[in-house]
Amino acid sequence: MRLPERILFVGAHCDDIELFGGGLLARACFAGCSVGVLVFSDHRGVVDDRAADQARTEFRSNLDWLSNETGNAIRVHSGEMLPACRGAFEEHRGSLYSAMEGLRDDYDLVVSHAPSDTNQDHRQVAVEAARVFKAHATLLGGEFPNNDLGGFEPQVYFKLSEPELDAKAAMVERYASQDFGGRPYLDGTVVRALATLRGSQIREPAAEAYTVVGRLVLR
Repeated sequence: MRLPERILFVGAHCDDIELFGGGLLARACFAGCSVGVLVFSDHRGVVDDRAADQARTEFRSNLDWLSNETGNAIRVHSGEMLPACRGAFEEHRGSLYSAMEGLRDDYDLVVSHAPSDTNQDHRQVAVEAARVFKAHATLLGGEFPNNDLGGFEPQVYFKLSEPELDAKAAMVERYASQDFGGRPYLDGTVVRALATLRGSQIREPAAEAYTVVGRLVLR
């Protein structure tokens, strides 16, 4: 099955898209799809302003690098950044909804957080994404093992080529701003290990797994 022509990636924080969907993001760019990204926070509130600015720069650098590598310009829909993990996502859920609603007719596949994710910001984004896109696009939730307590159900697998997996690992490791508190998921070795595991389940060298959050829409 070919990828849909228009794919939107929605993450709560600057590094989320690369972590749960960096391989598919790279695959979509290499395939020439129309790709958009939307994030709502630069981790401000969890980290100081300097580190938050750095995280935003790292995110932008990843997108610029991937665009240059693939020759495919990525559309950035992000606006004002919310504080992270302080209740702001719940308080401003209407803003989350509105930001996604404005893109509702522009994409065929939306990739965001899984509803089972234990991070409060991730969960709120997943809830609003389901409300917005339920009748308009296929909605998939990406895998985030650090925040999974067993509720993630892998249902959709995307094979990853070596360049696509290399791109994901490189983008994840770029986040020096988040390298504190012993976060093992920012290690490219961990990224590759998970991709190898998911690949083994579909008899491929590497893959990413997703859960179906909304309806599978084929037009």
